Amino acid sequence: MASCSILAMTVALGLTGHALAQTASPVRAQSTTGVKIDPENADYGARVDEIVVTATGVNTVASPVKASLATTQPQSIIDRKAIDQFVPATADYTQIVNLSPSVSGTSFNGPGLGEAKTTLRGFKDGEYNITYDGIPWGDANGPTHHSTSFFPSSTIGAVVVDRGPGQAGQLGVASFGGSINLYSPEVSDVFGGSQSLTAGSWGTYMAVTKLSTGAIDKLNGAKALFNFQELTTDGNLTYSGAKAYNQLARIILLIAGSWKLTLLGTWNYTKVYTNDSSGATLLQTQLYGKNYALNNDPNTPNYYKYNVVTKHTYFNYARLGGDITPTTKFENTLYSYYYKNDTESALDPTLSPTDIANKTGLQITQVAGGKAVVNGHIPGYTKLNVYKIYGDVVTLDQELSFGTIKAGLWLEHADTGPRARTDYDATASLGLTTNKVLDYRQKVLAGVPQYLEYIQYSGWDQYQPFVDFVWKPTDKLTITPGVKFVHEKVSVDADVNQSSRLPYHGSKTYKKTLYFLTGNYRIQENLSAYAQYATGFLVPDISATQKVNPNLNDLEPQESTNYQAGLVYHGKKLTLDADIYQIDFNNKLQSTTVGQETVFFNLGGARYRGVEGAITYAAMDHLFLFANGSLNSAKATGATTTIGGVPVVLTGGKQIANAPKGTAAIGVLFTNQNWSVSLSDKYTAVQWAAEGEPAAYRIPGYHSTDLSVVYKLGRWRLEGAVYNLFDSQKFTSIKPGKTVPYDQYYFQPERNFQVSLKVSF
Repeated sequence: MASCSILAMTVALGLTGHALAQTASPVRAQSTTGVKIDPENADYGARVDEIVVTATGVNTVASPVKASLATTQPQSIIDRKAIDQFVPATADYTQIVNLSPSVSGTSFNGPGLGEAKTTLRGFKDGEYNITYDGIPWGDANGPTHHSTSFFPSSTIGAVVVDRGPGQAGQLGVASFGGSINLYSPEVSDVFGGSQSLTAGSWGTYMAVTKLSTGAIDKLNGAKALFNFQELTTDGNLTYSGAKAYNQLARIILLIAGSWKLTLLGTWNYTKVYTNDSSGATLLQTQLYGKNYALNNDPNTPNYYKYNVVTKHTYFNYARLGGDITPTTKFENTLYSYYYKNDTESALDPTLSPTDIANKTGLQITQVAGGKAVVNGHIPGYTKLNVYKIYGDVVTLDQELSFGTIKAGLWLEHADTGPRARTDYDATASLGLTTNKVLDYRQKVLAGVPQYLEYIQYSGWDQYQPFVDFVWKPTDKLTITPGVKFVHEKVSVDADVNQSSRLPYHGSKTYKKTLYFLTGNYRIQENLSAYAQYATGFLVPDISATQKVNPNLNDLEPQESTNYQAGLVYHGKKLTLDADIYQIDFNNKLQSTTVGQETVFFNLGGARYRGVEGAITYAAMDHLFLFANGSLNSAKATGATTTIGGVPVVLTGGKQIANAPKGTAAIGVLFTNQNWSVSLSDKYTAVQWAAEGEPAAYRIPGYHSTDLSVVYKLGRWRLEGAVYNLFDSQKFTSIKPGKTVPYDQYYFQPERNFQVSLKVSF
């Protein structure tokens, strides 16, 4: 399979020939007034049809990823039909976006059955935005994301991966890395719904119930969609069972004329047995297998009842929009979302049988003055993380004879707290759900209980006014200059701060003006070229204060300058897009572990360069061939820093840690009225798990091949799929430990299958 994928990447990237560098415009959910959507196709999203500007030619729906002829940056659009055909029913967005070039990531407990992280062009989670219906979301202690905590696959109508900063109106604090834009399912004008049942490997079962009210005449055409998902699984990893429930409601109220109010609410609950620092050492995998995580032995820290994470979340918004005049459009979106993480975890899951027999790690006095855990007992801790985020987005579009002015303001307030961690004796507390047996292992500090590791409150207040001018000097040429001002105040209020356990109360305000220039030229009706220049900015998050001597002034904001250009072509039998890019990065923020402390430092500079491409070819009326790929260079320019009090020289010219050097995908799709059969392979190239490309942390490239067969008959839909068809179980990630024997490895899940039955009414 390696030769096939390398050939696919070569073909796809060969298309980039004379492309220059690229850009992208913000994608906003569009009105579907007057568009009739039947219940069966409601998921597919009429909004996506408006995003994809198609010309006469090949049916672009056949391709798993596509780009708009109007785009101003590299882009991959994945509609609901592609999600249904190529992605496991249980998946979250991380598996969906894996269809795109320059994107990689693996769910180690199985698709959607455990949290996963996505890398985009070498940018890690937290260095790009994720939005839902245009609203950015992420953690309050840093713009990272929990893939299973908010939006499972059944709540996603389409995904647009923008590989670039977009225009000034693209919302999010980390736009320099790009944006993964998720869209909710469409709301049908017709009454109906569907019921689907899925069964798969590892005792996985899922049910999704969908109900659409259709347009209700007595309520002026108001309509609503309700989606309910329930999932349970034993998981690919040992003793890592999970259950999850999600409810979604999306309501559209037609007020008068073009004015309408959209209300959306989602509620999510997940519970999974996992250690807070999951991953298996090489010795553990040799003894118990590559899928080892937890066990049923209460004498070990890997006992599953010591390790459980429970999360509750919600995500809500109210969006009012309409025409003030025939040429003036107004939209206001109020939103809020909430996250609560209750974790119980053993302290160290990496202990070997010898460690356990010798009580190594099972009796701990971390600092002089602390009290050890009872000899032979398992040290553990509870962790609580709660945050609430509130925001408002106001936009005003004014159409002119020669273009459109798009202005807006984004306001956001975040409250985090409490973030707290307390130590307890897991063995002594076995079977108790409350009143844990506390463990006084921390050093003595006046007024601070020895079981308390930290309790912290934090937050931010930010505002970002922005304006884009979409200038159309000719019918074929669109040029969009834009400007955005970023103003963000970050604050930390901790009587017992993380790591130091000393008080820390601090804040800092960051300001920056960002500039954007994008263009799209329609060379022919079905051929366009685009280019982009943009600047980026990311404020250091509060994680930078979670150390012994915190100081928000120690770290500078990350800044970037982005240059991109590309081509999009939609032909009768062939569609393709290709681009090249260069991103110059200053004050690259990285982290490393020193002892038991995570230390953040500025790596210095970094330069990201690459070429990307995607192609679909209609070989016959019902047979389509597709491929996409990328070559991604993410090289540090080098720096000297102090880590753990020791000066460290970081060599330049090396690939940044956890940044793959490329991706490739190749596949075939046969589809007619009743059958859809697809075979696809995704390849992720070599990467390193630590800075400087050390040989011991080299991660070779790996493949995953998927086969899916769908049969449709009237209202019935039956699907059978095998994922990781050739049972590749290579390691895809390494987390460095206290010493090399305690490094933790993560492997591809074994070959697995799913069978789904869906009936629509």
